[in-house]
Amino acid sequence: MKHVFHILKFITGIILLILNVGIWINGLIITIERGMDIILATPILIAGAFLLLGWYKKARTLPTSKPQRWRFILNLLLINYAVLYMIYVAGELIHSSAIDFLNLPGIMLPLLMALFIMGFILSWKYENYAGIFFLLWYILAWFSQLRYAEIRDRGPYVFIGITIFIQGILYLVYYFRIKKQT
Repeated sequence: MKHVFHILKFITGIILLILNVGIWINGLIITIERGMDIILATPILIAGAFLLLGWYKKARTLPTSKPQRWRFILNLLLINYAVLYMIYVAGELIHSSAIDFLNLPGIMLPLLMALFIMGFILSWKYENYAGIFFLLWYILAWFSQLRYAEIRDRGPYVFIGITIFIQGILYLVYYFRIKKQT
């Protein structure tokens, strides 16, 4: 019976993550909701991730250590955020009006993407730098949203990006508190 619940955690976690991606695709590409349903889908992402973490803890033959569990959940969330970011970019390319990427408001969007990609790459080996890049991403998203109407009218970057902000904090906590203990 325990084995069945263990498998159900895995299946339910995967289904919730797929449902979250589906909500993003619906909100940004199909119905063009521009963010409100995406914000409400965040708890689905978190629930799916923690169900998979519960599965991961029991799936290994040896008990998992605290740093292993942290790395698993950080990597799982980061991969999800990368997929969701690509869905957002696809929705922007398909449905939004053209923006001049060589002038100041327009250059912010590629700069935000570059910061995210750098954080993504660094996260696999240098968690502290990844955390800093994700925090910088969020600060720049806030600045862009408040300063430029062209970006503010494209969607709720600040609310969608709160997950990246939290990810940055979690990477710094992992690096300074969890990883340093081992």
